[in-house]
Amino acid sequence: MARIIVPTDFSAGALNAAVHAVRLFGAEGNTFILLHAYKLPASDPAATFNLDELLAREALRGSHAFEGSVRERFPGEKLHLETICEHGDLPNVIDRFADDAERPMCVVMGTQGASGVKEVLFGSNTAAVIKQCSLPVLAVPTDAGFRAPRRIVLADDGGPVQKPSLSLLLDLARWYHGEVRVTRVVNESVAAASEQEPAYDTILGAIPHTQQFLSADDVEAALNDFAEQGDADLLVVLHRERGIFHGLFQRSMSAKLAMHTHLPLLVLRQAEH
Repeated sequence: MARIIVPTDFSAGALNAAVHAVRLFGAEGNTFILLHAYKLPASDPAATFNLDELLAREALRGSHAFEGSVRERFPGEKLHLETICEHGDLPNVIDRFADDAERPMCVVMGTQGASGVKEVLFGSNTAAVIKQCSLPVLAVPTDAGFRAPRRIVLADDGGPVQKPSLSLLLDLARWYHGEVRVTRVVNESVAAASEQEPAYDTILGAIPHTQQFLSADDVEAALNDFAEQGDADLLVVLHRERGIFHGLFQRSMSAKLAMHTHLPLLVLRQAEH
């Protein structure tokens, strides 16, 4: 039984992410935590208590309505949904779950798509969660319909890779009988020979997989060009603090991952040593 966190601001994008999470992981035996984090705006300290009560009530009301909307998308199915409202910044609230005895498998949340521009702009919440969270994060564009991840692109930066870091990717590939296309992104300013070659044949084992190379100084442009092929169901990126993908996940609204709006992005955390 897995636990999946689905942050929600009660928007259509959050609902789409929740539906995607249920379809991806399946309703049977899994718990989906519909998490709403709220903060007090700057105000007169004397009014803080009443305002906090009001926000808490509104958060709970919105969360129950959101839960109802999720259930409506799965008529007749028994969904195990857990509605939680907590005060605080979303990344910090999610971090509290990471130390639970039953550690959540993944965070699934929506992103704001820019139609016609073929890019996903990461809002401050999504970018901050990806940057800070120790859990895998699946970012689902607002207009993305669910597609079984049978063609999975793993963007590799040439750094060392530990098999536990890829555990969710391995699970998804096995569940959906998927093929993993390891795409080595080589920064032209770094000599390829100086980078360590991960042992993907050993890590992926019997999972069908191929390896190919992209060479570019502009990582975003390289991934965008690759996404233009349009045949991938899921893009997976390893996030390490000193890796070449690190710049994609800055909190600034100007930080973006250049890719098709329909393509969900799974960000896995690679431990540093």
